[in-house]
Amino acid sequence: MEPKPRSPQDSVEFPLVVPSKEGKPGFFSYIRSRLITGVLVAFPLVVTLFFGRFLFNLLDRWFYPWSMRFLGRPVPGLGAVIALFLMFFLGVAAHNVLGRRLLRLGEAVLTRIPVLRPVYLGAREVSRASSRDRTQGFRRVVLIPFPCEGAWCVAFQTGEFEAKGPSGPVPMVAVFMPTTPNPTTGFFLAYPKSAVRTTDLSVEEAVKIVISGGLAAGDLARIFKES
Repeated sequence: MEPKPRSPQDSVEFPLVVPSKEGKPGFFSYIRSRLITGVLVAFPLVVTLFFGRFLFNLLDRWFYPWSMRFLGRPVPGLGAVIALFLMFFLGVAAHNVLGRRLLRLGEAVLTRIPVLRPVYLGAREVSRASSRDRTQGFRRVVLIPFPCEGAWCVAFQTGEFEAKGPSGPVPMVAVFMPTTPNPTTGFFLAYPKSAVRTTDLSVEEAVKIVISGGLAAGDLARIFKES
């Protein structure tokens, strides 16, 4: 099977040059363009490193008492190692008959606690949604009129249904509209199917557009063409 050719959106091209209208940039224009290029390259790296460091330190704080009790001193990284082992054993238990029974028992206890019940059920649904096949999650990338008529936002279609209208059933579309630059948060919205534009964007392309704030949009005419 021949490898699929890579599109411009599949990878970051370097250098990320800020276009200039002048033929030959001056000294300060050169410094400015290189500085902006450096910021654009460093931004995703810095965000990833900060998040990784935050998670690393959080796990270490959780398991700090264990480290002091059994080893007598703090061990950097021990929390991350223990967390990986715990997740591995939970995965093994989930594939075992006895383990599944114990997990169901723990789930039944959590769902009976008023304060923890909504938190656990919400997190469980997010986990299940993440493990589903992509075709059962985000079906396609669409454009929705938001926040007002004439303005369009990139969103992901998650389902279709019919709503009762004065003259009969109205075809509706359920969408998830992500926020920039964090596409894991957003809004669940429902629109009449006739008010939504379809696109030929893939989910990966749309996510890159949202994260970059439109910098990775490429051909805007292709995205906002009439459907």
